[in-house]
Amino acid sequence: MKVSIKKIDRVLLLGGGSLLISLAKWCKSEGIPISVITSPRHSKEYLYHDSTLNDELQNLTLPYLITKSIDSDEVKNFLGDLSNTFCLSLGAPWIFEKEIISEVFKNKLFNTHGSRLPQNRGGGGFSWQIMMGSRLGFCQLHIVDAGIDTGDLVKTEEFLYPANCRIPEDYEKLYFAKNLEFLIDFIRKIRKNDIIIETTKQTEYFSSYWPRLSTPENGWIDWAEDLISLDRFICAFDSPYEGCKTFINSKKVFIKSVIPEFGDNNFHIFQSGIIYRKNINWLMVAAKGGSLIIQEVLDQSGKNIIKDIHIGDRFVTPRKNIDARNKRVVYTPDGKK
Repeated sequence: MKVSIKKIDRVLLLGGGSLLISLAKWCKSEGIPISVITSPRHSKEYLYHDSTLNDELQNLTLPYLITKSIDSDEVKNFLGDLSNTFCLSLGAPWIFEKEIISEVFKNKLFNTHGSRLPQNRGGGGFSWQIMMGSRLGFCQLHIVDAGIDTGDLVKTEEFLYPANCRIPEDYEKLYFAKNLEFLIDFIRKIRKNDIIIETTKQTEYFSSYWPRLSTPENGWIDWAEDLISLDRFICAFDSPYEGCKTFINSKKVFIKSVIPEFGDNNFHIFQSGIIYRKNINWLMVAAKGGSLIIQEVLDQSGKNIIKDIHIGDRFVTPRKNIDARNKRVVYTPDGKK
């Protein structure tokens, strides 16, 4: 399918996150009129140490709207004439109905997606990617239709997450840099000239969908899993998240900064979770197929308590918590449902 994009004179961003703010800052620096529509959930999220999305938008002094519903009269009045506007969704939390896409956005609403399509539709971001062991990074721009990440692909660039990318924070830093450059390059092109793009239809039989995740609900460790699965699972909920949870000596703790070690691997499944060796800076924990080196065991105040843990102690997660981690978490524009 061919899509015609007229030379733009305005950018509209919908959603949230640090990529949205950085793109908005760049637009302002280039003298491109920019406006933002976000949700109550996104507006309250901390992007930096002590600054929310709402704080950042106020500091930029640009037109923005916080709304629960994307099809309200308030939104339509805020949007105005979109004839020469590049409309881009960046993690937008709303479901865009077919009528809104066609009548309001004139079938010219775009979305950026952080993993390969159609194989990785949905949410959960880098956590699913880390669990699956994928090192393929993507900058993908696609047209928004009435489905979830199902629209035709407009532009794709592929890159690799190197071996030192272990946790979501590592993935986010590289993704952010690559996608900011990718989107700036695209906006520069459509700002100068009318362009016609030959889009690529997504191949449906290759598709897969993964739901959103929440560390408090989903991040419970099952010590019966093999070492590779344990390592990937714990890494998937590491910074910027609170870390995976388990218990030791009846106290709930958060596990971060782990490394798989295959030098010791002759363990019975009943030994899994036992601390069998200790260094001043780390613990070695028996697992199926090897050892898990743990460098951070945090209590509920965020203090590393490795010095208080003894050889022979065991990490345990009650079955009720392991079963509960499989519950699907649903997000709305207001937050978790």
